[in-house]
Amino acid sequence: MATHKHIAGLILRHRRNLLTEQEKQELEAWCNCCEENRLLFDRLMKQGAVAENLLELYSTAAAESGKVKPLFPGQRKKRLTWGITYAAILAGLLLMAATVYSLMEKKTGKKALAVVDHAQKNESSGMASDEHRVALKLADASIIYLDSSINGHVALQYRSVINKRGDKVRYEWSTGNAQRELGYNTITTPKARKFAVELPDGSKVWLNASSSITFPTAFINKERIVQVTGEAYFEVNPEPVSLDSETAQKPFIVYVESPQSKGTGAAVEVMGTHFNVNAYGDEPVIKTTLLEGKVKVSNQFCPGFEKAATMKPEQMLSAQQPTQSATLIPGQQALVNGDGQMEIVKYADIQEVMAWHRDIFIFNDLDIKLIMQQIARQYDYEIYFKEPVNGHYTLTITRQTPLDQILRALELSGGVHFKLEGRKISVSE
Repeated sequence: MATHKHIAGLILRHRRNLLTEQEKQELEAWCNCCEENRLLFDRLMKQGAVAENLLELYSTAAAESGKVKPLFPGQRKKRLTWGITYAAILAGLLLMAATVYSLMEKKTGKKALAVVDHAQKNESSGMASDEHRVALKLADASIIYLDSSINGHVALQYRSVINKRGDKVRYEWSTGNAQRELGYNTITTPKARKFAVELPDGSKVWLNASSSITFPTAFINKERIVQVTGEAYFEVNPEPVSLDSETAQKPFIVYVESPQSKGTGAAVEVMGTHFNVNAYGDEPVIKTTLLEGKVKVSNQFCPGFEKAATMKPEQMLSAQQPTQSATLIPGQQALVNGDGQMEIVKYADIQEVMAWHRDIFIFNDLDIKLIMQQIARQYDYEIYFKEPVNGHYTLTITRQTPLDQILRALELSGGVHFKLEGRKISVSE
């Protein structure tokens, strides 16, 4: 039977180039049995002395005692230090993965307890409620639900024909007009769902769960302006597609309302670049992270999308907040809080920022409250804290992992306990 002690020992020996041929095959089989194992293995290979010490710790004393021992004795009283947390999560993941491995090895046919994605379950049964479906609101206020069963032509809008393939909608220039004036469309994703859209100018946008984007059916003005809630990753076309195959240099601007709707917000102006915007209402700040190109971020606020096409930039600023702006280079991140104050992070964790786009959770020393917000959006659960719970946790795991396994891994690190009650998760110490 493959125990977490045994697997940790194999990984440690691999790092030291001491594996026999039989051990190599065993470790390779463990890595290939599920994506969680591969992710954990790859992460440990990238770590330095800390990973080496943790592996040695868990290949010796941890398995016999059944307890998590602090990596640094002087920090024994600090329940949630980085080293202890990483060690505990490592043990949890190794234990879960080893259990899967042994079950596959024995072919017992037993299934681990799993919490099924509520939205996916409903959709597969054909009973998905409207709140669990990706919705496209057209300019005439009619709503089209973009279920996986719908493909092909969706609608004809002002100078745009809308087509859908899988989890992506594409707007294409058209000479036909279903309406006489420029209109605005909104795509909204529910919890536990992501969706992609190709805008009329050829720019691509990926929406995370519980997010939305509002945009014109054709970019015919001097600027390409969209509004976003939640989280979205952009790949902006520097030479926007237009009718008759003509191109024009038009600034691309993303307007975002402030957290908790305090009357402020942020504006991201680009010409052609890749960047991510995180602007969930329950997050403390708006985060704009640049991956490629260059963007200008400011604490501008647009009170209404339709007005944005006609208002001047200075008219969109919050009257209470002095203007702040900064130009980002790749790897940097701009933070704008609910009061409009801006802060620049020079070295952002790009892997953590883009984890959602790769269907991975990456929690690097992250507060439990922020972790639970992400889990609530991904698995469509409500979160309740029965009492004040503090602590920071480190965990890397795929978003397809059953919810109970993620909660178990967090519990193994100590200081937090979860209870599932229907569609609710109660959190306590």
